[in-house]
Amino acid sequence: MNNQPKITIYITNHNYGEYLVQAIDSVLGQTFQDFELIIIDDGSTDNSRKILKKYEKMTDIKIIFQGNHGLPISNNIALQQAKGEYIIRLDADDYFDKNALKILINEFDDENIGMVFGDWYIMNQKGDVLGIEKRHDFDKDVSLYDQPAHGACTMFRTK
Repeated sequence: MNNQPKITIYITNHNYGEYLVQAIDSVLGQTFQDFELIIIDDGSTDNSRKILKKYEKMTDIKIIFQGNHGLPISNNIALQQAKGEYIIRLDADDYFDKNALKILINEFDDENIGMVFGDWYIMNQKGDVLGIEKRHDFDKDVSLYDQPAHGACTMFRTK
């Protein structure tokens, strides 16, 4: 694992074995590669453990198996383990576009920006796009309270 990565990406998983490989591979296939990946399996009872065992020996992935404690505890564990200047959560049933990290990290050029998030697609199990969730145009007169960020896929400064 990179000792001081720019970004910490963490994947939270509880019984999403069906989607887990796609989520992990979407991180590993990023065009921006200065990151660490932490995967927290939160007491899965499906085939998730077997899938994750295949990634255990990869040096750029840290896998944590724990009992089912829920998302808030998994988030806190990720924050304790994170070495990156920035942190972003990817839920195990989601995946990144190959340029997601590059696009998000470029928005942090302004020191006053503490978090960045984008739009996302709503898809069915076949991968068909059913719609897009668009965010407000924050260049206009809109406050953060008008459209709170979704916790997953939102990048934050760790400081």
